[in-house]
Amino acid sequence: MTRLLRDYGLMLKWQALSSKTILPISLVVQLMVAFGFVIGLGFLYPSITPGIAKFLTTGAPTISLLMVGLVVVPQLVSISKTEGTFDYIWSLPVSRMVYVAADATIYVLISIPGVVLSLILGAAYYHFGLHISLLAIPAMLLIAMTGIFLGYSLAHSISRAQITQLITQVLVFFIMIFSPVMFPASQLPHWLSAVHKYLPIVYMADLSRGTLTDLNVNLGQAFAVVGAWCVAGLVLTCILVRKRR
Repeated sequence: MTRLLRDYGLMLKWQALSSKTILPISLVVQLMVAFGFVIGLGFLYPSITPGIAKFLTTGAPTISLLMVGLVVVPQLVSISKTEGTFDYIWSLPVSRMVYVAADATIYVLISIPGVVLSLILGAAYYHFGLHISLLAIPAMLLIAMTGIFLGYSLAHSISRAQITQLITQVLVFFIMIFSPVMFPASQLPHWLSAVHKYLPIVYMADLSRGTLTDLNVNLGQAFAVVGAWCVAGLVLTCILVRKRR
């Protein structure tokens, strides 16, 4: 255990130093996403009701976390694979999952400012009070980790970086336009709403809404579904990083 913690600390320092040029840019992007989704999407509505305001304010953190996990992670991993960075890292006397854990920690830290800003900005701009539950922190961490593990699985299951980048762009479009994160699922066509019952996106949004506002959602179901996807992503990530030479 002592060695694992030591390796984790060293890999965390390695990742922080390796990403020092990318982290500021990622932070700026997260802040822009928070501002754009909370305020920018509000211009599409002729009037903002309390319900819409809560959807916009709590949907923005969900999308920010998913953007990091399903877009930033696969693209950066693909770049590292192309540059041969992973071949060097895998040759080090450190468990590959320790490296993944350190990498995931960096991505979670990147996500925090965007999440906090979107909540403060939404509550102040739309003049409503948040109802923050003690479950908010584990809910946000679960959303972040699920997105990161799914992003890792995507990046390591596809050999060509160009295909990975193309898929991430499609995912961004699908999440932002066709997923009930910034709006209720009832506004979707029936068949698309049925598809989302098997995907984690709407349940991630429910975690945000149920732990940050007084909106009525099934938190137990949301934690169970997103938790199942998180475990599946973790298992698949373990298999792929151990398999890759």
